[in-house]
Amino acid sequence: MNIEVAFSRLDPACRSASGRAVAVIDVIRATTTITVALHQGCAGVIPVRTLSEARTVARRLDKGALLAGERGAERAAGFDLGNSPAEYVRERVTGKTVVLTTTNGTRTFQAASEAQAIIASSFLNVAAAARWLAGTGLDILIMCAGQQGRFCLEDVVGSGMLIDRLLNISDDSIECSDAAWAAHKLCAAYRDDPLRMLRGCEWGREIIRKGFGADLEICAQVDLTDIVPVMRAGCLVGERS
Repeated sequence: MNIEVAFSRLDPACRSASGRAVAVIDVIRATTTITVALHQGCAGVIPVRTLSEARTVARRLDKGALLAGERGAERAAGFDLGNSPAEYVRERVTGKTVVLTTTNGTRTFQAASEAQAIIASSFLNVAAAARWLAGTGLDILIMCAGQQGRFCLEDVVGSGMLIDRLLNISDDSIECSDAAWAAHKLCAAYRDDPLRMLRGCEWGREIIRKGFGADLEICAQVDLTDIVPVMRAGCLVGERS
């Protein structure tokens, strides 16, 4: 098994998605929010690029669809939900399909479209994501969403955490790229206090300034659930691993 890491959705490594299992990571907040939604009983999450696309897709679905998205961390005008995982409570999302657009995370799923398998990973489901990926027998590409194509500390740490779990459970020989080894080493620096890292990283500080600091406490929880969001026909559905 070979593991590669793309440090953002614009990283040239994303071009190697074909034939691989891809894990998309946007710790603050998209893949955390998607995981929470499915953990709370959401029927599925459809990630789309733009606000207009989200509205179009939601209109095509039945009245049970929820329109969700953000720009600049704030809920998009007229949308049912934003990108705060705290909004996705069981009473709100059970049995519903969510159409979600975010600034970085949902666009990263589009960059992974040539992959053989696609999942969403976060701190919340990292062990389950590792088990699911190992079960595919495929080479793995971990795609960090980043911030507008730039490196984000939290996503790379999340990649390193996922790699650590894979190294611990795999019976097969694993070869890591330099980027994958770097992510694994970086993760070790924050293993014992991921919340401190989230509060101190660039996007985490911005989230706090915008009044969403409580979201970081949710994003920092490790192995909260065994739900893995798996892409099936354009929709992320929850599978247990």
